[in-house]
Amino acid sequence: MKDGKINYILIIFFAVIGIFYYNTLGWLVESWLHNEYYSHGLLVPIISGYILWNMRGELASMEKKQSQNGLYIFMGGILIQVISAMWTIKFLSGISLLITIAGVIMYLYGWDFMKKIWFPFLFLILMIPVPFVDMIAAPAQAISVIATSGLANLIGIQTLREGLVLKTSAGLFEVAIECSGINSLISLFTIGILFSFMLEGSNFMKSTIVLSAIPLAMTGNIIRITSVLAVAGKYGQDAAMNYFHDLSSLLLFSIALVGLFIVGRCFGRLRFKRIF
Repeated sequence: MKDGKINYILIIFFAVIGIFYYNTLGWLVESWLHNEYYSHGLLVPIISGYILWNMRGELASMEKKQSQNGLYIFMGGILIQVISAMWTIKFLSGISLLITIAGVIMYLYGWDFMKKIWFPFLFLILMIPVPFVDMIAAPAQAISVIATSGLANLIGIQTLREGLVLKTSAGLFEVAIECSGINSLISLFTIGILFSFMLEGSNFMKSTIVLSAIPLAMTGNIIRITSVLAVAGKYGQDAAMNYFHDLSSLLLFSIALVGLFIVGRCFGRLRFKRIF
């Protein structure tokens, strides 16, 4: 297929995508701007695009084999979009967008091309807000409160737990849903997936790095809340909440990020792919 014809077909495909996914794209952008759990979402397509850009030489030299199966996948994605629109399932709509784009890629460039770009393409899934985040936020919130109470008492900060409220000599501290650690968990999980892709090594090593993001994020959040209690005990509740609280989020996330690198280092010398 000549480049001119490919460009013509691309225009048609993306015109159809624009019509069927206008609301979906708007929902994604709104989520990235206003959903605190997915403030990293805007970076995901940028990172994927950058990886593809660095693969451009290798991709250009590949033989392109048009696949009619791509057209069926494209049509299937559109059908899923119609169903998700009828039932207002936004997450499914986001997934159908990727299925539709995959259909376009396979139809124009073939299955081998799709396999070559599997990581930057599948990485895009992480930009789509999942519907069950709020369901796991509450249990994570409870775990954070219980663990923080235990850690604070262990290091000498007398703390009494009443539901989601921690009582210390400095005052009362309610651990809100925003302090559940889910925000850090999602961000660190995304970084863990990217980090594992960048490293040369076994699948076991890569899986361990990705999965370690969960306990690292939760541990970092527990330490963060405990540090807020410690600062409140020494400098007062106002200083802890008005000055240290926001700083502690960045500080403890950085520590969790370092933990991610340490997990990778446990498998030996880190060897990075040439992708950046």
